Amino acid sequence: MKALVVGGTGPTGPLIIDGLHQRGYQVTLYHRGFHEPDDLPEVAEHLHGDPFTRETFEKDMEGKTWDIVVSMYGRLRHIADVVAGRTSKLVGAGGPSYIRSEHLTFPKGLGMPLPEDSPTYTERDLNHYGFAIAHTERRVMEHHNNGNFKAVMFRYSSVYGPRAPRQWMWSIVKRVLDGRKQIIVPGDGSQLRLTCYADNAAHMILLGCDKSEGDGHIFNSVDEVGYTVKDTIRIVAEALDHEFEVIDIAHPKAYALAGGYSNERSSQLSIYSLKKLLGYTDIVEPHVGMSLSAKWMVDNWGKLDHAQMQVLMADPLNYGIEDQLIASAKNWHDEVGSSIPEPVVPELSSANDWRGVFNPNTES
Repeated sequence: MKALVVGGTGPTGPLIIDGLHQRGYQVTLYHRGFHEPDDLPEVAEHLHGDPFTRETFEKDMEGKTWDIVVSMYGRLRHIADVVAGRTSKLVGAGGPSYIRSEHLTFPKGLGMPLPEDSPTYTERDLNHYGFAIAHTERRVMEHHNNGNFKAVMFRYSSVYGPRAPRQWMWSIVKRVLDGRKQIIVPGDGSQLRLTCYADNAAHMILLGCDKSEGDGHIFNSVDEVGYTVKDTIRIVAEALDHEFEVIDIAHPKAYALAGGYSNERSSQLSIYSLKKLLGYTDIVEPHVGMSLSAKWMVDNWGKLDHAQMQVLMADPLNYGIEDQLIASAKNWHDEVGSSIPEPVVPELSSANDWRGVFNPNTES
């Protein structure tokens, strides 16, 4: 059996290639050649090209056929057009394409978890990026419906783990290594974010390769279990034998300073169909994945592009302003505690027992 993997050098790629090998596939790897990880498995054919340009990809793939194509990089709609009729199955990884809540009538788009069948963008002017992803999904599924191949797609969230180019825990690890004793969480730190450990995301893709029950479906790709920002900070800190004093601050500046590791509001996606149709369960518990990711970053700190990480994660890394805001927040907390009396909740008297006629001890 022959498999084509487009991309394959990111956080999930080597795991997927290894999984395809275990299933008996001879793997052709096609990517741009910019990243060649040390742990990349041996493949039958290793090609460099441009999966973003249809003409180049079409020329490079001339005369080739495959039993399965796994596309995780490049312009998926063009890749789908080229491999149509030349493979039995296409498994694709993209991103979430759901219409943002500000483009919907309240309270649509705000419920959690967001179902897999939530509306996606059909108007480019509303969101160019979201429309491009949704347009690609429709194009791929059109091929599926026309019988050009069986298709299954996954909406990757923020993938974390070794080799991930956008390590959302980098900002926390950075503060540990810089010896910070205090860390800000916006609000009360209860925000959830869309994340998936690399091993779990790769497991989803391989289930899509294995099981026909997923054909024609688009699945969300998130861990079964999510942790709040505050809990994530503790998980990372404990993994690195560090302890933070976590400071809750409900001020816009807190969101700006903590932008690298926090988000303004919670978001979560449903994986009901993924579990029901493909039998998915996390193969690595997320808290374990977070700990392993933090340790991997420390062990590979000199290899990371920290300037890129800081920009990608929108982290000012301005400890001077952080300290000012923390001091101001503590002063405000102390002032409120000393100058404003504690609110008192009235108590019910025994004569006005709230249970009334439902009190089993009350005589009728």
